[in-house]
Amino acid sequence: MSIPGGSGIPSGKLGKLPSNFSRAYDLSSLARPQGSPAKSGDSGSRGASSALNEVTEANIVTDFIEYSNRHPVVIFVWSERAKGSQEMLALLAKLAGEDGGKWKLGAFSFDKSPELAQALRITAIPAAIAFIQEKALPIPQLPPEEASLRLVVNKIMELATQQGMTLTDSNEAQQSLQNSAEPEEEEAYQAIERGDFQSAAQSFRRLIERKPSDSMAKQGLAQCELMIRTEGSNPAEALKRADENPTDFEAIKLAADIEIASGNFAQGFSRLIAFIKANPGDIRKVAKEHLFSLFLVVPADDPVLIKARRDLASALF
Repeated sequence: MSIPGGSGIPSGKLGKLPSNFSRAYDLSSLARPQGSPAKSGDSGSRGASSALNEVTEANIVTDFIEYSNRHPVVIFVWSERAKGSQEMLALLAKLAGEDGGKWKLGAFSFDKSPELAQALRITAIPAAIAFIQEKALPIPQLPPEEASLRLVVNKIMELATQQGMTLTDSNEAQQSLQNSAEPEEEEAYQAIERGDFQSAAQSFRRLIERKPSDSMAKQGLAQCELMIRTEGSNPAEALKRADENPTDFEAIKLAADIEIASGNFAQGFSRLIAFIKANPGDIRKVAKEHLFSLFLVVPADDPVLIKARRDLASALF
């Protein structure tokens, strides 16, 4: 089934995804950092049904594209109107189940999510895209036979191995990670999964008291505190108030928090840095300390964070 105009990128909410699909984050559903055990979709079950994961606009970045830094990912796009696509999906799920989590299978219906298909530059259905270390590898045409599909999947795993990935059974990997996880860390992520950021923050604080140099715990605490501060806020109203009141620090602080929480790191950092540059005195110190707390939310090697540190230095000196 061909899709007219399917190669375009939509200008709506999915248009915010960059071309490499790697710079969007959703801190409102904090994920475990790479290397920590996950609860959903990574169980390594041998069953085909449990090996299949639904792809949505909300989870495509965090649960699939970012996940491809650990294991290869295949996203399959099907339609009830495309002959044989559901049968092909069933075969892929069977293969994924047999491989026990060495690669992750995601799928969605074009009929239900046409914008998502456009964002992935899908031009015909059925279609598949593999991701290895966040790099997209389009699969022009999947063969309908199981034996041929197996060859395609094996090639994807071979390419992942060449990129330095160690493809182990996810049951074994998860057990190993669980055995090495700090108890406070495990408590924190269990609380996050319940949406209880207050309890998660307390767990991270206990871990920091015991291990003051634990950078993961500091980042987790900063993320939880960010979610606590922005809970119940109206993003549109907060951003409008900050834009209309550039000298109101509380308005600027909340707007920056909301931008960082929504993944718009550059805008959030720039907003606070502009305020720091324009407002000397005691309030500058307060704003700078808040900016430092937001810096903790982002990985230390993130290019956006590195640029923000440079911009802050220029604003101060």
